[in-house]
Amino acid sequence: MARMFFSVDVHGSTAIWKKWVNVPSFHKAEMLLLCGDLTGKALVPLIKQEKGGYVTHYYGRKWTLRSEKEVKEMEERLSASGVYPFRTDSEEVGRMQRDEKLVEKMMEDVIKGRIREWLEFLVEKVDTKKVEVCAMPGNDDDYFIDPVMKEFEDKGVIWCLDKVVEIGGFETISLAHVNPTPWDTPREGKEDELKKMIEEKVKWLSDPSKAMFNFHCPPYNTHLDLAPRLDKTLRPVVSAGAMEMIHVGSKAVREAIEKYQPLIGLHGHIHESYAGDKIGNTPVVNPGSEYGEGILRGYIIEFDKDGIDKYWKVEG
Repeated sequence: MARMFFSVDVHGSTAIWKKWVNVPSFHKAEMLLLCGDLTGKALVPLIKQEKGGYVTHYYGRKWTLRSEKEVKEMEERLSASGVYPFRTDSEEVGRMQRDEKLVEKMMEDVIKGRIREWLEFLVEKVDTKKVEVCAMPGNDDDYFIDPVMKEFEDKGVIWCLDKVVEIGGFETISLAHVNPTPWDTPREGKEDELKKMIEEKVKWLSDPSKAMFNFHCPPYNTHLDLAPRLDKTLRPVVSAGAMEMIHVGSKAVREAIEKYQPLIGLHGHIHESYAGDKIGNTPVVNPGSEYGEGILRGYIIEFDKDGIDKYWKVEG
């Protein structure tokens, strides 16, 4: 019996990454997957003051940090929640406010830096000769992180895009792209484009029914793809005191699972849909995400020699 831990959507949270790295010792998992949306979305300046100390604004309030200890604690707290703190002064903040390219350059630098730091921590803490480890970008992740992640292939971190990889002895194909979102994220495609991508990957498999489909986008019209309906200002629509929920997953992903009936569908992307479901005989799972609250969510999946034996939700 082999055990896999599957999680998604860490979005820059160092707290979640460290919990995930500790899973093999805690849950006795031989396969460790974190697939989709690794990076955060915001820079948070800690602005040096003329009379000493730093000031920052986050968590809905102003913070005055007087000692180095307070500054480091705030940096750790911000990194844990998924954003990127940086020390600066009012002059640099002014330049960044006037020049968007400076912001983009810093964002790229801090994202690359955190990904490299995380992967170094991973290979230090996990014996990748004994535990199969896979970390994969998702639709929110810019392509510039790919070369950084590939640097760690020779240290046992599996790069699973653009090829078939064996996880737990089973062929696995992966897809980071999702169907269009209101936010125009880096890795999106129309349904016909996703279908073409999926069909090309399926051709690489010796037997799709004995493979795992690791597609970041969940299949349409399941328990995995329910998200709030948004109005024209991208705010959730509330009706009778409750948010209206709609299916936002991919029809191309659903069609592929219906057609090929893989061993399992591994999905993410929709944080609210912490759920499992079935399409035909294929179980499909989405661990969801509460990265901002520091909660690691995942699915433990156990395999026997023929395929999936059982699976269940865990969080902590």
